[in-house]
Amino acid sequence: MKQLPIVIFLVIFSSIKAQENLDSLNTKPNPIIFGDFSLGYSKGFVKGFTVGGSVNYQKKNNLFTFRTLQVINIKKIDFFLIFPYNIESETMTEYSLLYGKRYIEEGFSYHFSGGISFATYDKNFENDKLALNYFGFPVEVGVSWFKNKKRRFRVLYGLIPVGKPTSFGRSIGFKLHANITKRSYVGLGLTFGLGWHKIYNDEE
Repeated sequence: MKQLPIVIFLVIFSSIKAQENLDSLNTKPNPIIFGDFSLGYSKGFVKGFTVGGSVNYQKKNNLFTFRTLQVINIKKIDFFLIFPYNIESETMTEYSLLYGKRYIEEGFSYHFSGGISFATYDKNFENDKLALNYFGFPVEVGVSWFKNKKRRFRVLYGLIPVGKPTSFGRSIGFKLHANITKRSYVGLGLTFGLGWHKIYNDEE
């Protein structure tokens, strides 16, 4: 799977440190910046388990997104005792820039976006190896839920509150993602986010 999951976690959780600096500036409203991590399933040119992540910035109703995801189809695994030594699979890795609209209603949002992508396809199956690079037109529709008012951030699965009430928080939602090319696919994922999902007033 290359290093895609590592990159996703670094991008998303690096924003935690920025929370402390941003919340110390009480004179300005917080920006809308958030990252998310998704798990799901895709079907099309490559079908299989899908892992992905994105970084998002919103100005008014305009949403700007960098998205990366990987679709993995494992066809065969040979084992020596409990150790895999030969994995035959195909993967599709995509990097996308998207622009769209996102609308917020208290602790709920929905968005739709489109853009341009670069993808790589790798196949290693029955001594048949193939690598392809191609461009496409990605689209995305999603919904998410997050806190409506400032609250203390919670760690250890939300059990322990830390610090003062903050606009930084978690989200959960769903995304329908697709790419329109000669090698199209469509998928659905469950998303988990961190960041500033709306503008919170000081009195909240």
